[in-house]
Parts: sequence; C-alpha cells; structure tokens
Amino acid sequence: MKKNPQLETEALLEEAKASEHGEAYKTLNRNPNCRVGLGARLTSPGAPSFFIEILIYLCPSSGEADLRVLEKSLKCLKELQARNYSLTCQDDNCISGETTVPEQSLAMEYEAVNSLIKSVFH
Repeated sequence: MKKNPQLETEALLEEAKASEHGEAYKTLNRNPNCRVGLGARLTSPGAPSFFIEILIYLCPSSGEADLRVLEKSLKCLKELQARNYSLTCQDDNCISGETTVPEQSLAMEYEAVNSLIKSVFH
C-alpha cells in the first residue's frame, strides 16, 4: 500500500518526545463542518500510541442553528460512535470524536473517516 505523506508518524513521535506533555497533534483536513487530525502520545517508554481525532462543529461562527447541518452532524457522530470513537462535548460548540489506532492501520482509518465525512457533509 502506498504511504500517505500526511500520516508520517516519525516526525509526530519526535514532536511528542520533545513536548512537555508527551503528545503531538497535526491537523490533516479541515472544512466548515469538521476538522480531522492525527496525534501521537507517549504512554510508556517504547510504546507510543496514535490516535485520530475528529471535531464536529455544531454551530457556525454566525451563531445561528442550522437544523440541516445538525442532522448531518448527528449522522456523522453516530457513525463515529459505531466505529468505537469516544465522543466528548467541547467548550467551543463542537464534539470531539477520538479513537486509538495501531500505526499500521492509520491510513485505512483515515481514508474511512474521510469517506464518511464526504458522504455525510457533501
């Protein structure tokens, strides 16, 4: 399988090692409805973990609720939950979905999530 240059984990691991909190994050994709990113955590020596995080924006910056967008967001969140993403409410009118993924499965999960986002929001 061809390697996705956005998913280069070595640089992310180095950044996590240099970080005070042992974590690094890189935004891979962003649109008005969501943001997708890849992160690395140093959980114990020699055993880093990788995660994919998706932020689903519930309300646009104008502050007006768009029920169509909220319905799409709910559909996306249900699909993420079915894929074993943990869902957490954030302070900035969004919901974070996160899952830990083995390094060898990152590309496949990233493609699946991108496909989901495109099918729901476009």
